[in-house]
Amino acid sequence: QVIHMDWTGAFTMLAATGGPMVNTDFPNTAPWYGNRTAISGTMMFDTVHGTGTGTVNPFSFFGGGAARATSVVMQAIGNGTGGAGPLVLGNMGFNWSVNNGIPVSIVLDASGLFGAVQQAGSAGLQVGQVITGTGALAASDDTVFGTGRSKYTLPLGPSPIVTTTWNTTDIGTVVLGTNPSGTLPLITDTVIDSTNSDVGIGGSPMEAGPFPGDNANFDITSITVVPAPVPIPAAVWLFGSGLLGLVGVARRRNKRL
Repeated sequence: QVIHMDWTGAFTMLAATGGPMVNTDFPNTAPWYGNRTAISGTMMFDTVHGTGTGTVNPFSFFGGGAARATSVVMQAIGNGTGGAGPLVLGNMGFNWSVNNGIPVSIVLDASGLFGAVQQAGSAGLQVGQVITGTGALAASDDTVFGTGRSKYTLPLGPSPIVTTTWNTTDIGTVVLGTNPSGTLPLITDTVIDSTNSDVGIGGSPMEAGPFPGDNANFDITSITVVPAPVPIPAAVWLFGSGLLGLVGVARRRNKRL
């Protein structure tokens, strides 16, 4: 089944030590106090071939204007070591500020989505179906935010697709514009999270661009199945180009008169 989806979720940037980075473009108010940023987008996933593509709607990011995702691709990788499992390898580029094509690789746990697909069986997921409140916990779920006496967690709860602590292997030399940038084999993250002493930081460290070593976490908390987009017939495109041609001819004639 090829599933077309709209999704909503949260973006969380974690430093190499696990500490959260506050998105200063958002106010320090509930529910996330700038530590998480609400995001949304679209996704297409082919459950037969285990491949997908997606979009992330532009969102304001650290004073550099809108962050714009480019070339979001996904590949199901089982358990990451050749066995069955819910992991998905994602790669994307980001345009932000003066940086184009910031490479981001990420290992996701899609057990919530895959579980819903399995439960639907041969009937498949239905248009309008919402998947939320099910799946794994995001790696950043128990990250401790705030300082001093104002420490708190911002759990997202079980979610259809979440970021894990797995790291990816770089594909060659990672520079701006490299996509995909991360591949198998997966690398176990052994860094101790400075906020909660857990082993592993959510996300795979970025290797190029303005945030080297930092970890971009994209967690999808709700998915809505939508109809497949209707392709525009070639005849319509030809008709449109023909109209443009006629307009051009008419303008040249008017100039001669």
